[in-house]
Amino acid sequence: MAAVRARWDLRSPVEGAGGSYTAPVSEGWVRAVVRVRAAVLVLWAAVAVLGVMGAGSLSERLSTSLDVPGTPSSRADAMLARAFHENVDGSFTVVVARRRLDPARERALRVAVAHAFAGVARARVVESQAVGGVWYAVVSTPLTLTRASALTGTLRHRLALEGPRGALLTGPPALQSDLGPVLRADLARGLVVALSAAVVVLALTLGLTGALFVPFALALATVGTSLAALELLARYLTISLYAPNLVELVGLGLAVDYALLLVGRLREETGRGAAPPAALVATMGSAGRTVVLSGLVVATGLAALLVEPVGFVRSLGIAGLVVALVAVASSLSLAPALLSLVRPRARAPRARRGVWGRLARVVLARRRLALTGSLVVVSALASPLLGLRLTPLTIASLPSSMPSVRALDLVSARLGPGVPTPLVVVIDTHRAHGDAVAGEAAARLRLATSLSRDPEVEIAAVGDTAPFAADAGRFAQVDVIARDAFGSPAAQALVARVRTRLVPSSRFPAGTTVAVGGAPAQGVDFLSRVYAAAPLVALVALVATSLLVGLALSSWVLALLSGALALLSQAVALGITVAVVRLGVAMAPGSVQVEGWVPVFLFALLLGLSTDYQVFILARAREAFADRPDPDAAVVEALERTGSVVSAAALVMVGALAGLVVGRVTGLRELGLGLAAGVLLDVVVVRGVALPSVLGLLGRRAFARESASLPPGALKDPGGPGAGRGSST
Repeated sequence: MAAVRARWDLRSPVEGAGGSYTAPVSEGWVRAVVRVRAAVLVLWAAVAVLGVMGAGSLSERLSTSLDVPGTPSSRADAMLARAFHENVDGSFTVVVARRRLDPARERALRVAVAHAFAGVARARVVESQAVGGVWYAVVSTPLTLTRASALTGTLRHRLALEGPRGALLTGPPALQSDLGPVLRADLARGLVVALSAAVVVLALTLGLTGALFVPFALALATVGTSLAALELLARYLTISLYAPNLVELVGLGLAVDYALLLVGRLREETGRGAAPPAALVATMGSAGRTVVLSGLVVATGLAALLVEPVGFVRSLGIAGLVVALVAVASSLSLAPALLSLVRPRARAPRARRGVWGRLARVVLARRRLALTGSLVVVSALASPLLGLRLTPLTIASLPSSMPSVRALDLVSARLGPGVPTPLVVVIDTHRAHGDAVAGEAAARLRLATSLSRDPEVEIAAVGDTAPFAADAGRFAQVDVIARDAFGSPAAQALVARVRTRLVPSSRFPAGTTVAVGGAPAQGVDFLSRVYAAAPLVALVALVATSLLVGLALSSWVLALLSGALALLSQAVALGITVAVVRLGVAMAPGSVQVEGWVPVFLFALLLGLSTDYQVFILARAREAFADRPDPDAAVVEALERTGSVVSAAALVMVGALAGLVVGRVTGLRELGLGLAAGVLLDVVVVRGVALPSVLGLLGRRAFARESASLPPGALKDPGGPGAGRGSST
């Protein structure tokens, strides 16, 4: 038992692999948890129940804002709020379909809308138009997006009772309010899919025993506790409305994966004849350490998103980081308490373990051909990346069943796709009556003329009075209606032309500030900031995870190999996502673009997951090589001992991620598709073919440096047969 008593120090092995990864899973810790297991179970149950109960109110604290502080669009929005009292995030739009509208009826509609909003302090109608059989009014409030969203239901009720007949309410607050129930319904549907897949895989892997309860108990504790932590964080940070869906489905996958690995190892230890207490201590001292490494790798990849300056993306990284750390915590405390209560079916060690051993031998027999073939497959699946097109968010990505989307669809169909989300050029002359100065007026006219001649512009509206001028003539604005929808390539190109060509060529006097805002500009700034930081995110994630793997396996060759193979999984995942989106299969109708936040988050999470699964095999290969310095035999044994359980864990994760694909929000579906495809291809192609073929080609070089520096047998478990062998299987 010396191996499992050892606390982690610089020479404490991971799964007997000879690494330098340190682990807190000492025998004393495990026995202490078992002694107070009743308190451990009650504590986790209480926190989990509180988290699940509070999940319903969590959405009230979440946000869909894409605002990026410090960008030109953010400055334009601030100028609109200050001078024109137009708060973009707090503005509602009321839409009424009327074929005939005379001036008297328009005034009546405006009065009715104002009356419906009378209960909202400082709400004011800033614009109203009747065009093409549609009348719409923009009502600005000083409220934040989250606070305004909470009023959507009340305002709809008042419009139904006192406002125009058939009025539809939309705008950023209404869109956020409508999206919450959609996400909750999608989550319920996704959980059914994820749990069904987990039950099937676990039943086939563990059998119908009491051990089957452990993964689901661990998942409930992980998800509930993560939601409780998210609720606390949402009080102080901006957290995306998408976060609960990611926390629950990814948390389910991680927790079930870790529980499966622990139960599988406990069955193996029991099959070797170890008494229950000793088997549990050995399990937590070996598989438990690998679970910690796994969780840290996943958490590290997601923690890299903290360097993102965009709150929307950063908040998703925070949510993923929380659930990864909670999964580790529950595995180290709740799992041993639960495992001490069950009697898993013993699994006797076998010399050969079926398909994975045969696959390893086939690959090693034709290692160069296998590596070439796997790279050809990966290249083919990744090739759609050349057609990658990004969009921030589009109306088409939201379910058309939402009332707020129906209103926007009505406006788009009657007036044009660019009408609901205009581009706004805001001008600050920095002096009273500055808009009337000859140079300013001429520049504004030149800008409006240039805009009206642009092939992407439907309407460019300018004037000398309200709503185009404000604050005694210091501020002016030009409203621009594009021909294409917000987020489209044409709309993004228009923003770039206005900023880089049309505004400079208008020759505004020195000292005048011109900012381009509105939804199209905000989307461009969102993508610009996200991908300006993306190289740093990738570098931090790759370096940090490689350091963890290198320290864990005491091999920088294997660390670099793991990182390189993880990048192959990334390329395949994103390539498949792009192909599916461009084909229009089960995604937003007519869209050929991937939502801009998806590739960044996919990279961070999939890097952790794919590296995680590879470490299980590499650790066992290191151990096998230490027992018998034959690199081919080490690769075969690693796949024989880890292939079935680790692949079952990956299938559980794929099932959990499929819960995102069955939803109705395009961005989450794209993410779920990419992650599921990446994990599945990682199992079949990367871990099944590419990894063993590369290890076979490297031969002793993959292990020689470490083994040469240690005496023979130094990497073997000193605690006797089975006490510290193996990985988490």
